[in-house]
Amino acid sequence: MTKPIIAIVANQYEFAENVFHHHPASYVPQFFLTAIKAAGGLPLVEPAAIDRYVVLADGFLLTGGQGVTPILYGEEPQPKLGMTLLVRDQFEISLVQAVAKTQKPLLGVCRGMQVLNVALGGSLYQNLSYRTEPSLKHMQIPTADTQPTHTVNLAPGTLLADTFGDSVLVNSLHQQAIKQIANPLEVVARASDGVIEAVQSIAGVTPQMRGVQWHPEMLLNYEPRQLVVFQDLVNQATTA
Repeated sequence: MTKPIIAIVANQYEFAENVFHHHPASYVPQFFLTAIKAAGGLPLVEPAAIDRYVVLADGFLLTGGQGVTPILYGEEPQPKLGMTLLVRDQFEISLVQAVAKTQKPLLGVCRGMQVLNVALGGSLYQNLSYRTEPSLKHMQIPTADTQPTHTVNLAPGTLLADTFGDSVLVNSLHQQAIKQIANPLEVVARASDGVIEAVQSIAGVTPQMRGVQWHPEMLLNYEPRQLVVFQDLVNQATTA
């Protein structure tokens, strides 16, 4: 059987000293490539025109990275906002909106879930410190990325709950989070402090779109079942 092509949208370095010989570069962490191949998909890392990209690939993966530019969800930047990259935000938002018109699946991881939410009409906390409720430590540095640090509670009857039960241990590497959920999406997981940790498209509103706030691709050695979100993407792409 032909492996479905999963397009992984690359991040960008404008300048990376001692990494890319001072040249601008597009890149994807190896964790994502490994996860998609382990799930049975064929990863494609290639920036392209949106219409070409949507036709070429069978499924789509949005990865982590910078914060999302707040003007794209109707807010001015606040003092604790971190780095943003507008050109990447605009490309990924346009991609989500184009994919939403098809029956092809899309998965957003960490920043990717936030982009998915913004693209469909939702908003974000520019920094978790702007929440009125007390928050857990959601940026676990200096703890290793490959180690889980907090619990996520899972909604029953979902892919995640069917795999892990009522809760799952996850890693945490984000400074932004979903504030207002987009109408086409529903919340399927939260941390104990109420921060949204996973979303999925409401049946009949959009194609299969999912997002997770943690990085499952980094946890495969600790918990192999974390591969389920990538296996679901590949399975959906096979039948799209």
